[in-house]
Amino acid sequence: MKRQKIFFDVRVDTGEETLEQVAARVGEALNCSFDEGEYQRWYAQVAELFGLKLHVAGVAGIGGKDVAKLVGSVAEKGFRYAPDGSGFAEFDQVDISAYIVDLLTIRTGLQWYQPTREDRAAEREAAGRFDDFLGQAGPQGWTRDDEEKFGDW
Repeated sequence: MKRQKIFFDVRVDTGEETLEQVAARVGEALNCSFDEGEYQRWYAQVAELFGLKLHVAGVAGIGGKDVAKLVGSVAEKGFRYAPDGSGFAEFDQVDISAYIVDLLTIRTGLQWYQPTREDRAAEREAAGRFDDFLGQAGPQGWTRDDEEKFGDW
């Protein structure tokens, strides 16, 4: 029997709000507290809720607009292993992003959305420019597969 593994990946244009302010709104909406932490080796606000690790990180959106990226993925390491101890577990991935968009839009007063292909391309391009500025390899991006394999650094 496969395990059910939920995740979400949503965005909000921050306007004048800081990541800390956005995280505080999300925390109030979901009844959890965010603290300073990291997401993909960069500054973020981090919380845990229902066995999920939540990250609020700043990204550059389309046209360079300031965007807060909120992602949630299973934090419980035990989920990786089959219940009978026979090895790694198989998963059915369940994306709850649409639900999170609606819930947070209602509860925070901010207009949350699911990122489009264009949003993700703009984020990758901005990350690539930043990597180039730092002397790194360029816009390789970080995929869900990378997150599964390496976890949160």
